[in-house]
Amino acid sequence: MNLPKTRSRLESDLGMLYYSTKSPPIGGRIRQLPEDFIVEEIVPEGLIINRDLERIDRGKGGYSLAVLEKRSRDLITLISILERRLGARIGYAGIKDRGAVTFQLISVGLPLGTWLPPEDIDGVSIRVAGSARWPVRPGDLLGNRFTIVIRRLATARDGSFLDPGWIPNYFGHQRFGVARPNTHKVGKLLLKGDFEGAVREFLASPYPGEPEDAFFARKELRDSWDLRRAESSFPVALRLEREVIRRLLERPGDYRGAIMVLPSDLRRLFVNAYQSYLFNLALSRRLEVAGPFGVQEGDIVSPLDRTNLPSRPMKCDCANLGKLRSWVESKRAVVMVQIPGFRSRLSGIDAAFYRDIFSEEGISQSEFAGIGGARFEGTVRPAVFFPAGFWLGEAQQDDLNPGHFRVTLRMTLPKGCFATVVLREIMKPEDPAASGF
Repeated sequence: MNLPKTRSRLESDLGMLYYSTKSPPIGGRIRQLPEDFIVEEIVPEGLIINRDLERIDRGKGGYSLAVLEKRSRDLITLISILERRLGARIGYAGIKDRGAVTFQLISVGLPLGTWLPPEDIDGVSIRVAGSARWPVRPGDLLGNRFTIVIRRLATARDGSFLDPGWIPNYFGHQRFGVARPNTHKVGKLLLKGDFEGAVREFLASPYPGEPEDAFFARKELRDSWDLRRAESSFPVALRLEREVIRRLLERPGDYRGAIMVLPSDLRRLFVNAYQSYLFNLALSRRLEVAGPFGVQEGDIVSPLDRTNLPSRPMKCDCANLGKLRSWVESKRAVVMVQIPGFRSRLSGIDAAFYRDIFSEEGISQSEFAGIGGARFEGTVRPAVFFPAGFWLGEAQQDDLNPGHFRVTLRMTLPKGCFATVVLREIMKPEDPAASGF
């Protein structure tokens, strides 16, 4: 299918090759202020998690529910801090953007009334909202509502033609890092059992987009591998890196042990990011060969439920192929693409794509079976998604950038879908980092 291709080197490196829209880029910048990017989680009950939510009840039990509001904070690092402070496991449904103001439901593994939320963590507010018999688990949400300001626009042209319709369901830029787009690289090294390589990539690979003090500290460590000097030169903000360095100083050469000091969620995220990279490569090849709605025997198709989420994946065969093609063409169902793992049963054109991708990457499917004590089974993900309630306001004068304009975008996306993947269709940035992605 003849789809427009990205002009971004970063997106090409992350497998995000195609756009669904042919509209010219409006340019601009996002995230000049954290309040320019607001994310509100929608839980399975249909409630929107924000400052207006007073209470949510999931039965009396050993867990408390709370609204977590964070401003410019990394979720995984924050969860690690909260678990140490409260001495309890924190559950959450999804990882929210760092450069944003985000609202989400969390569970605390303590009964209601037996603990108090910390009030001294910068950029964080926690408000107890109810009790539950079970914790919040990954995936326990319907989607997210976004309110996003795009600034620094050169013109105030009408944006009504920009509603993108369908969107390629790529894993977005923040899955891999924008300032340091190497999360998937660490994941691949872990997959291969190269713990030393993973540690060196995590600690000592400088990227131009990161803060200057971090860049030069990493560069110096890369060139000298002087861990003692790095212990003092690494910025305090790089707390996890400093913990890895201290472990290596205590136990020289124990690279596997050094990786294991990182939070388990972060270790898992590294490999998930590599799986996401492989998915992006496969999705781009599918879009090129079959388009967004092409269905062949062996493909997986899932009807969409009333919340626009896949309901029951079905394998296409000669008996149901016509029906499933009709459902996909009428937007009542979507093609599902494999996120590879050791239990993935690759079929349809995905099987051919992944055979080539695995060969190019020098990996095998079986290597996902055991990585640092974790197993990665694999799953399926929609090839495309459809933003709901898409609205782009009228352009106004940009108060932060004199002589420029700003617009506000609102939309609701199904869980697992990235707002930045919609924004790239509108802005089409050549340099996503400079555009605030």
